[in-house]
Formats: sequence, C-alpha cells, structure tokens
Amino acid sequence: MKVLFRDALLWDGVGSESRPHMDVLIDGERIADVRPTASSPAERDARQVDLGGAFLMPGLIDMHVHLIWSGSPDPVSVVDADGEQLTAMRAVANAQAQLSSGVTTVRDVGSNWDLAIALARAISRGHVEGPRVVASGRTIIMTGGHDPFWGIPCDGADAVLRGVRTQIYAGAGVIKVAATGGVYGRPEGEEIGQSELSYEELAVAAGEAHRFGLHVAAHALGTQGIADAVRAGIDTIEHCIFLSEEVAAEMKRRGTAMTPTVLIYRTIAEGDGAGIPAYAVEKAKRAVAAHRESVRMALEMGIPIVAGTDAGSCNTPHPSLLREITSLHACGLPRDHALRAATSAAAEALGMSRTLGTVAPGKAADLLVVDGNPLDRLEDLRRLRYVVRAGRFVVGAAGESRCA
Repeated sequence: MKVLFRDALLWDGVGSESRPHMDVLIDGERIADVRPTASSPAERDARQVDLGGAFLMPGLIDMHVHLIWSGSPDPVSVVDADGEQLTAMRAVANAQAQLSSGVTTVRDVGSNWDLAIALARAISRGHVEGPRVVASGRTIIMTGGHDPFWGIPCDGADAVLRGVRTQIYAGAGVIKVAATGGVYGRPEGEEIGQSELSYEELAVAAGEAHRFGLHVAAHALGTQGIADAVRAGIDTIEHCIFLSEEVAAEMKRRGTAMTPTVLIYRTIAEGDGAGIPAYAVEKAKRAVAAHRESVRMALEMGIPIVAGTDAGSCNTPHPSLLREITSLHACGLPRDHALRAATSAAAEALGMSRTLGTVAPGKAADLLVVDGNPLDRLEDLRRLRYVVRAGRFVVGAAGESRCA
C-alpha cells in the first residue's frame, strides 16, 4: 500500500532545522520519495494523509535496552523468580511498549537464555508486534565477570573466539562483551572500574565479530577497560564513565561511538529508599560526577554520542528514551544533536545507516508524526499522532501512546 503524507514540517534526522511544506511518499515498507508539497504530483493509488504542518521525523532508536528486565528496583531478582517462560512474555510486552512510544528500533545488549534473539526473530517473522530488535543475547565475560546471569564465561583468546561464534550461531545481531565491572549486577566481588576481559581477548572478539559482519558493544566503565576496548576495535563503548582525554582522542580518531546511558546512573544514585540494592546505589554515587564530565569531554572532542537508556534496569521502565534524550540535552548536547543521537547517529553506530535513521528515498519507512516541534521542545515527543514502522501504522491519530 502507498501512503502520501502531505504538508509536513519535515526533520530528516540529519540537519539542525526542519523544512516546512514537504510531502513524504511511502511505498510498501520503504520511503519512495521526499518532495516539496507545492510540486508534489497526485498519487491516485495512495492513501493521502494531510498533516497540516505537523512535525514528521525518523522513528527513534534506543541503543541500549534489556527487554527481559522489568524496570523494577531489582530486575535480576524478578527474572530469577519468574523463570524463562514468564520472562519471555514480559519481553514481548516491553517490546510493544517501546514501539507504541515511537521507538521503532532497539538494540538489546543482554538477556538470559538468549531470549532477545528469539524475540527479534519472532518480530521479524510477524509472530508478535514490536520494534526492530538488534540483539546480542548472552554477553562474553570473564569467569566471575560482570552480569554472570546472562554471561558466557570465557578465559583466554580461544574461549572468547568460541563464545563469539556461539552467539553468531544463535543468531545474534550484535556481540556484547564486558571489559570492566559495573554498578548493578553483583553485590560482591565486582569493582566499578576494574578491568575484566583483557585487551587480547577484546581484540579477538572484535576481529571475529567483524569478520562475520557484526558490530561489537563493550560494557566499559573504567579508564583502562575503555582504553583496551577502543584499541581492540570495539564499535561502541557502553556507559564510558571514567573517560580520559587520551582515550577520548583515540575514540575520535577511530570513530568509536559512545553510548553514555546518562539516565540510569543518576536513577540508581538517587535510589536510596526506592528498593534498589544498596551496593548499587553506593557505586552509582561515585560515578555520576565523572560520568557527566566524560559526556562533556566527548561532546567537545566530537566523539559520536548515541542514545541508550538501559531500559529495564533499576527503576528505568520501558520506554525511557525521551528521558535519556533530555538527559543528554542537560549534559550539553543541543536539541538537534540529542535527537540525532536517537536517530541518524544511532543508525550509523548500528551499521544500519543505509536503511535506518533518516527520512530519505530508499530508507525504511520508520516514521513519527508529532504535534509540536521537538527541535524547539523535546517533550513534544510525547505528543505522537502517528507511529509508522516499516510502512505500517502502529499508532493512529487518537494519540493513545506516549514516549516516557
């Protein structure tokens, strides 16, 4: 089916300004044409939707989620209590909540039982509704490393090679590795910035994943672990809290992207009395100030910054992308830059810029129509009129969905 959106205030996902009086023609799952309304020919075989100047933009991309997690104070304990089958059902519901909020693509970077890989397959086959899911499934970790509940313990280059191939065989769309310890996950035996997988192990993971055309995301909070991941050729650094100027310069040189996940660490640090485990709260409090400085440094150096929420983690429900976008803006990113972090820049970091992230002919018809102008007021992303995913309307004019 063809659909012609007429008279849109168009933001293509690239520039800093929108263009008024533009038409966007969808043919099937793709954008067929983008043209000025005044010169737009009639499309008698297309459904015409007069936007009357409403804001049209690319669908949003969340670069760091955990669809199996509940967004409760302690989501690991919820998964332990529910088991595999109930957790799978929750993952489907979380995916649907993401899509109805305007998030048309998510990168899921950690799930027990590789459930996110199965969900990605189910959505692509049309069995359930949801956004595009690029899933890592289980994470490559050292023995005793970060997030053991969904980790594949790998010690040494040969074991890492085997772990990466295991996930490729399982159908992963991205490989996740743990370069350092973290804030939430293990109450004992894990330091926030301690290096875990070595440089040599990280380099093997990156090399093998790239050989099969997959990108690699590294959980990396400490300076040495970040440096090792960058030097190893990892594509995106997740969290990136204790960044140094020297490592930032190397990220800039290589084009390594940063997924800072600003929101989650502030949420955990403020979690006293909110049910979040005390060990995680204390760790997060040590991270918040350094985290903000790292984002400022990355912004000044021109490092690609992409938006990821860690949705599903402690008190961070699905969806939370608008809160992350506004957090990035509060860290100094201009509104258009913060929006690109969740559209074109995210698609580039995914290695999917040829098909996602912008409004242009040939791209996937993943589109939002918004009442208001997010370039002037980010909160207008809550005012969804339409969500279109692969040319199909997911949310209509009733405005029953929200972007949290």
